[in-house]
Amino acid sequence: MRSDPTNALNPSWTRRQFVQIGGAAVTAAAATSWPALSFASSRPSWPSGTYVNPVIAGDHPDAGALRVGSDYYLVHTTDHYSPGLLIWHSRDLVHWKVAGAALDAYYGAVWAPFLCEYKGLFYIYYPCDGKIFVIHATHPLGPWSKPVSLGLSGIDPTHGVTPEGRRILYMAGGDMAELSDDGLSVKEQPRKVLRPWTIPDTWQVECECLEAPKLLSHNGYYYLSVAEGGTSGPPTSHMVLSARSRNIDGPWEWSPHNPIVHTRSRAETWWSQGHGRLVDDADGSWWMTLHSYRNGAQTLGRQVLLLPIQWTADGWYKVRDQVSAGVPIAKSHLEPESAAEMVPAFSGTTLDPQWQFWKGYDLNRFRLADGSLTLAANGDSIQSTSPLTRAAMQPEYTVEVDIEIAQGCEAGLILFYDSTHFCGLRLTSDPNAKSLSKTFLVRGGRATLRIVNTNQVADFYYRLQDGAATAKWVHIRESLDVTNYQQNAIGGFLDLRPALYACGSGSAAFRNWNYEPK
Repeated sequence: MRSDPTNALNPSWTRRQFVQIGGAAVTAAAATSWPALSFASSRPSWPSGTYVNPVIAGDHPDAGALRVGSDYYLVHTTDHYSPGLLIWHSRDLVHWKVAGAALDAYYGAVWAPFLCEYKGLFYIYYPCDGKIFVIHATHPLGPWSKPVSLGLSGIDPTHGVTPEGRRILYMAGGDMAELSDDGLSVKEQPRKVLRPWTIPDTWQVECECLEAPKLLSHNGYYYLSVAEGGTSGPPTSHMVLSARSRNIDGPWEWSPHNPIVHTRSRAETWWSQGHGRLVDDADGSWWMTLHSYRNGAQTLGRQVLLLPIQWTADGWYKVRDQVSAGVPIAKSHLEPESAAEMVPAFSGTTLDPQWQFWKGYDLNRFRLADGSLTLAANGDSIQSTSPLTRAAMQPEYTVEVDIEIAQGCEAGLILFYDSTHFCGLRLTSDPNAKSLSKTFLVRGGRATLRIVNTNQVADFYYRLQDGAATAKWVHIRESLDVTNYQQNAIGGFLDLRPALYACGSGSAAFRNWNYEPK
């Protein structure tokens, strides 16, 4: 596992390979004024006793829930963002809140984790830069141990145990490794024990790609929920499949109900539905968490869905009859929805873990005081800095922030996909600042910056804070289509995020952050 924040995922190893082989500057003169925005939003209503997907909006892929008594905990892929392995908590599988993070340093690209419990200890098995690691704790919220390497190459690990105490790890590609008694090392190297389900030749998929195994022991069987078809690609690619065996080593029998979940038409609300994990409710009902792209909003990444599961008389499971992810779904136990907490951003002294840094995590870089975030400059450009990001949760929204920069510092508000794909506003007092594609220079020391994302078209506004009593909003007359900031166009399995950055020297102060969905 790497500790150097400048390191990137080895380009010679991609997710697909692991599955398939087993292992614009402008100035005010060119702009027009625009009146102040009146923030307003409304939420659609649905029938009482029901919920509507997603249960966690925004990019939170490869998620899987674990029940502990009457509480539920969930972790998901955090990729190159830190803090890593965010831990979510719920009392009803529908309403989730971030309760912490398991990784408090940047190690690399963290994918598809598996949270589990054995003999009173909790474990998270996860890949980082293509190698499998494990951390452990006495409680799902930690404190968590430092990462322990298992010495395995692979992705998508899942943990299982037999009544006799054998501990094993399944991975993408159908491989299984034998673990030590403490689960912190490998006793026997992986061997292939599961072959892919045969996808009908007429189906449009990205690849065969046997991945995302999730192991469950239930009523005398071991069940493997897996994914095939490819995580992105055509809308009909990803799917959830089920297999079972009396023996944890196999042989495995495929379910007659396969695929358990599958997008069959691009007209559906949710595309590429996959990576499912079963979890039981305290009332005895069963559910599946999975991820999916929203039709027409792939820039948001893969969002968390929840579907009800029913067990058949012959011991298989399937999605409850007459249910799909795109309609309201009945649930017997739903916690009362709490009112939104009107807590100003950057209040207190601790940064909300949903604010994540890209390829780096240095607690000495930022300071919170009096409702302001001071961010030390890092790198000499947007491409080399480590932006502070937050996943967007809706396809249409407005983000706005006040920025004040010290001499020598450049800072801004951007929509960020990765270090080479972004757009937004750059505040600088440097008269020699150079143009940068898909970004717009705002010259000054203090300004309010705003980005309005409407149906994946971004508009950019700023208002200089130069002491004038009647400062006006300026609308930059160059809107940008951001539709292609997504996996199928760029790769990377990422999402387009509102982000703040500071580069050069000195620091920047950010105040009055506002994210407002439409």
